[in-house]
Amino acid sequence: MPYQREEELEREFGLLIALMADMITAQAMQHDPTAKNPKWMFSQHDLAKKLFRHMCSARTLLEPSPFHNRTIPSGGFIDHSSIAVLTRSSLENYLVMTWLLSGGNESLQEFRHDVWEYCGWKKRSKMAATTDEARTIRQTAKDDAAALWPLIQSSPHFQNYTDSQRKSLRKGDWGVGWNWNDLAVEAGLHKTYFTSTYPFLSGHVHSDFIGAIQNGQASTLQIQYMLGSGHMMVIVMLLGHFAHHYASLFPPAKHVLLGAGEARVIAEKWNLRAEDMDFLYPPHD
Repeated sequence: MPYQREEELEREFGLLIALMADMITAQAMQHDPTAKNPKWMFSQHDLAKKLFRHMCSARTLLEPSPFHNRTIPSGGFIDHSSIAVLTRSSLENYLVMTWLLSGGNESLQEFRHDVWEYCGWKKRSKMAATTDEARTIRQTAKDDAAALWPLIQSSPHFQNYTDSQRKSLRKGDWGVGWNWNDLAVEAGLHKTYFTSTYPFLSGHVHSDFIGAIQNGQASTLQIQYMLGSGHMMVIVMLLGHFAHHYASLFPPAKHVLLGAGEARVIAEKWNLRAEDMDFLYPPHD
């Protein structure tokens, strides 16, 4: 069944995702830490690759599914709900990237990275292990977490945590002291936009009633595409933000952005900051 597509949105996504790939690839050639780019900062590169793959997968899902059987024809539906799931994951991924490098000074940035890494090892150390290889990996995670904890404890930034927050952190909860709304504001997103969008995306992740009923009511390709392309607008906005964030960190990526022609113009267009959206959300009396 024919349906109308957002051709300009798809075109802009194509230009921006290609730009993102070029920026990540340019930085991938740089392996040696410097005073400006210490070793711990290169986790930004791993997060960038993860973000890129989420976005590519979301775009793939915007096409009608090839699944078919006796009752469902090939191209019979668009999985807009999974696009929502990937969009939420993309949002969180980008916000973690900015959180790790926000705060205004390298000492806090390195502390946040230590916390993030420690909690990652802590989580892996608690996972069930049923093979010798898995037990070895789990023990390595325990050792790595144990090595990081004294560094975290001795940091002056650790003193800003309350007793209960320190206990939660010790157990492996790196999300103490902030929430996703805080991170969104730090990253320059409009608070009202984020607090409206993120819970809706989360509803699809957690199978909330509203997400389930939307799947039931979206009975045509046109509606399914409309919902999916709406989520893709969030991803295109994130691509605009990512381009400027990544270029601010790594000179090779900045060089790519500066020479990107039309893609650079589109990245600027979609790098929507909170002040750019104020007109959409007037304050209530």
